[in-house]
Amino acid sequence: IEAAIGDVEEALKGNDKDAIEAKTQALTEASHKVAESLYAEAGAGASAGDAAAPGGKDDGEVVDAEFTEVKDEKK
Repeated sequence: IEAAIGDVEEALKGNDKDAIEAKTQALTEASHKVAESLYAEAGAGASAGDAAAPGGKDDGEVVDAEFTEVKDEKK
C-alpha cells in the first residue's frame, strides 16, 4: 500500500490523467486486499455469541421495557 501511495503521489505531480487513474486504481485494489484480510481475521476470531449484540459484546442481560406513545392533540 505504501508503494501504491507513493506511485499516486508521483502521478499527481504530472498532468497525465490516465496515469493518475491507473495508479489510483492500483491503490484501491491494494487497500481492498488488506481490508479483506482484516475482515477474514476478524471473522475467524468471532464466535456466534460475539455477533449477538452491537459492538460484539453480549453481557447476557436482557432489559424489559414498556413505553406509552403520547400524541400531541392540536385543537
